[in-house]
Amino acid sequence: MNPRIASIENTIARDPGGRNIFGIALTDQLRLAAQSLRFARRVGIVSGFFIPEANAGETDGPPGAKVVGQALAALGIEVDYITDPPNAALFTAISLTPLVDVERYLDDAKPTHLVSIERVGRAADGRYRNMHGVDIGTTTAPLDELFLRGSAMGLTTIGIGDGGNEIGMGKVFASALAAIDHGDKIACIVPTDFVITAGASNWGAYGLAGALSVLEGRDLLPSAEDAGRDIEIMVERGHAVDGVTHRPTATVDGLPLSESLRMLESVRRQITPSPLAREATHARKTQRIGILGYGETGRGVAALLASRGHEVSISEAGPPSSIVLDGPADVVQHWRIETGGHTIGFLRDCDLVVSSPGVPADAPIRDELHRSGIPVISGLELAYQLCDRELIAITGTVGKRTTCELLQGIFESCGRPLTIGGNKGRPLSELLMDEERENKYETSASREPIALAVSSFQLETVVHFRPRIAVFLNLDKEHLDRHLSLAEYTRIKSRIFMNQHPDDVLILNFDDERIRSLARKHQGRTFFMSARQEVDRGAWLADGIVHANIDGPVEQIGPANPPFPENLLACVVTARLSGLSADAIADAILSLAK
Repeated sequence: MNPRIASIENTIARDPGGRNIFGIALTDQLRLAAQSLRFARRVGIVSGFFIPEANAGETDGPPGAKVVGQALAALGIEVDYITDPPNAALFTAISLTPLVDVERYLDDAKPTHLVSIERVGRAADGRYRNMHGVDIGTTTAPLDELFLRGSAMGLTTIGIGDGGNEIGMGKVFASALAAIDHGDKIACIVPTDFVITAGASNWGAYGLAGALSVLEGRDLLPSAEDAGRDIEIMVERGHAVDGVTHRPTATVDGLPLSESLRMLESVRRQITPSPLAREATHARKTQRIGILGYGETGRGVAALLASRGHEVSISEAGPPSSIVLDGPADVVQHWRIETGGHTIGFLRDCDLVVSSPGVPADAPIRDELHRSGIPVISGLELAYQLCDRELIAITGTVGKRTTCELLQGIFESCGRPLTIGGNKGRPLSELLMDEERENKYETSASREPIALAVSSFQLETVVHFRPRIAVFLNLDKEHLDRHLSLAEYTRIKSRIFMNQHPDDVLILNFDDERIRSLARKHQGRTFFMSARQEVDRGAWLADGIVHANIDGPVEQIGPANPPFPENLLACVVTARLSGLSADAIADAILSLAK
């Protein structure tokens, strides 16, 4: 797996429709599909989903086909766009010339690859159905036959879908598709060599073009302005409708256009370095960084940026009295400040904008920043990019902070310092400022890791955040008012390890099957913790005794009766991987229990 592409694969699985996208997504399909396309000579891209009730095609599919087609064309690969007559107007509206008579296409054009984007395929009974289980065969040409024939001829096939009835979903296990609405009736039986599952099929196309960009080392995505305009034009000139509402609006699956542009820019953030990261390439070192919201996070980020010599522009919705500048007078006097609201004119010249948690993801200013192509990241991501310390990141529904404190106690009992912070504690930006103020850079303490409690709200917006050790403690129904479903909550939590490399570590709670199954999505070293049974690698409780197996013989750590076993077991594995001896850990546990 490629960590950048794995992160994109996770990003496009965002699930606003509650369809269990993350649950049915097969791991590493995005990278494999992109790798294959790099060696294509000619690619046929099939799309177009007709809505009989509206007598029009939907906005999801053709725009994504154009995004993938343009990326392939930029690589010198021939591209054909394929649809049926009812959907042809959608393609011509966005300046594409589709093929609608494809009876001899495979024999005459001789493509090496076929790609389907939001194109319905036949179910087990041979019928074509929409998401409600309604037969739409009278307005749907059997273009899935191209994929069945193409596979038999040795072509490489790729499917992109968002609900289970699309070409390619035959590769997904039927039991997984049965969990979606009408899954037993609509599940497509036509497989493809690679299948990409996304919250909207256009998003899957963004992800595929993004994965090609990662492999090619250049941005092959369209601008947000161009992508948004294509969807608008398809409605205006092609009379497209939203696939969920059936209304002629520039929305996709009931979601506003801003959601699509936000996803496009989220994918772009995965493939392009932060302006701060460009320091390593000897580019301009001083950057102008916008601070969107000057609360606790904004103040910490502004101070850290100023200490590193960056120019700061603060945009605060509150009155001037809400701005209390924190920093040396000779520095803060050069900060640019606007109050009483956020304006794109003030932030347009920024290389990067850091958004505070209090500014909603769907705030108009953030949409304007996406349209303008200005990167927007979180305070955690910003601090990570300025941090040269190894990080231990701990997430879970409950116990994150408690586990950080317990780990700190174990470290200190063993004679090693450990700085902790994060959610409900001091943010990473403040911890880094402490080091600067205390001039710790040359001390041995500055080489020790930092342990952070990380919430789902923080993980929603990470880009390059990569802890050396990531811990996933537990999972319960929490914040579903924001995350909509447990599957989506799990996806967001799993971003804690999406950027990890093969030598990084993930520690999972073996006793929760939903968490345990995430091991298949991780490319690094995985360890488990269990209060119920022995695990191959990790730590477990048996008859009141903590045992551990860290790449070697089983070690008996010692007796323990913790109220929350996963917290202690996670600390044991983390401490052993950090070089603490089993005996020292055992003594620390006994000492802390007194």
